[in-house]
Amino acid sequence: MNARETARKVRVALLGAALLAVPACSGSSAESRAGREPVPSTSATVAGSVPSDPQQVGFLAIGDFGTGGKAQRRVAAAMKRWASRHRVDAIITTGDNVYPDGSPDKFPAVLTKPYKGVKAPIWAALGNHDVQAGHAAQQLKTLGLPRPPFAKRLPGVEFLFLDANRDHAEQAGWLDRQLSAAGPRLRVVVFHQPAWSCSLHGSTATVDRHWVPILERHRVALVLNGHDHNYQRFVSPNGVNYIVTGGGGAGLYAIKYGCPGLPKRAAARKRHHFVAVQVTGDDTLSVAAIGPKGHTFDWSVITR
Repeated sequence: MNARETARKVRVALLGAALLAVPACSGSSAESRAGREPVPSTSATVAGSVPSDPQQVGFLAIGDFGTGGKAQRRVAAAMKRWASRHRVDAIITTGDNVYPDGSPDKFPAVLTKPYKGVKAPIWAALGNHDVQAGHAAQQLKTLGLPRPPFAKRLPGVEFLFLDANRDHAEQAGWLDRQLSAAGPRLRVVVFHQPAWSCSLHGSTATVDRHWVPILERHRVALVLNGHDHNYQRFVSPNGVNYIVTGGGGAGLYAIKYGCPGLPKRAAARKRHHFVAVQVTGDDTLSVAAIGPKGHTFDWSVITR
C-alpha cells in the first residue's frame, strides 16, 4: 500500500470513528426502518455534526427552498449554526430557489437574506419554478452567475452546473469535455431534475439518456439534484453518488419504494434538511444530511 492510500484510509477511519462514537438517534434511516434497503457500512445515522478541521474546504447544498416559510427559515438557521463551527466556502443550490415563479421581487426575502449569516457565495442551479415565468437571467445576474452550463471551483473540487430544463443533448457535449479536461479528482455535478429518484416526480428520462452515461464513464464523485422534496442517496455500481436534496423549505413529498431500474438507494428520508460536505485532501468528500435541529441523519465518505 502506497503512502497516498495509507493517508486516505487513515482520514476515512478517523472520520468514521468520530461519527460512530456519537450516540445514535432512536431510529436509523427511512430505508433501514422500512426493512427494504439498509444503509451500507459507509454511512451512519447519528446525532450531532461531522467533525471538522478548520482548514478543510467545505460547502453546503440545499434545494427546493425559496418559499419564505417557516421550514425554510429553520433550515437556514441550522445552516448558520453549522457555519459558525465549520468552514463553508459556498452554498450550492439544486434549484427551485424562488417560489412560485422566480419573481424578482421575492429575491431578497427568499434567495439572499435567509443565508447572509453563512457568509458564503450562492452558486445556484435553476429549477422549473425559477424559469417558468422568464426570470432566470435576472436571478443569475443577482447571484453573479453566468447562464448554465458553467463551472466553479474551490480548492480540490470542481462544480459543474447544468440546466436540466433545456437542451440536454447540447449540454452533454459540454459536460463530457469538462470531465475529460485536466482538473481536480473530485467533481460535483449539479442540476435540478434528478437522474434517479423514487418519489413524486421520479427519475428524469432525458437526463438518464444524455447525462448519466457521461457521469458514469467519468466516475463523477457526487451528483446533486432536487425537484423531489425529500432526501435520497443512490450509489451506482460504478461508485457514482447521486443525492436528491429537495428538502430546503418547500412542502415535503413521500418516499416511494420499488421503482424499477434505479441504482441501489442507500438512504432516504422525508425531512427538511441541508447537505454539508467537507473536502479532505484531494480525494475525499465527507457528506452529511442534517435536519433543522442539527441532527445528522445520513453520512457517507466518497473517495476518488
